[in-house]
Amino acid sequence: MTEALKDIVLDFEAAALRAVANGGKRPYVERAKKRADDKLRALKAGADADLLEAIFAAAIEIETKSKMALEAAT
Repeated sequence: MTEALKDIVLDFEAAALRAVANGGKRPYVERAKKRADDKLRALKAGADADLLEAIFAAAIEIETKSKMALEAAT
């Protein structure tokens, strides 16, 4: 995974954890996921096969962590 992808995942994790720590507001978790998804989409343009695979892996990781954060928020 590239540094840019790692940064996107880490930024999402930090935002999701903040949302859960601050009362678990569902819209905050969803907004953090949307921002991460938008950043991944921007990287996707012109990506080679290896980068696309890494982008999809990051997207799966973000989706999984998003579900966990939403469960903790409810």
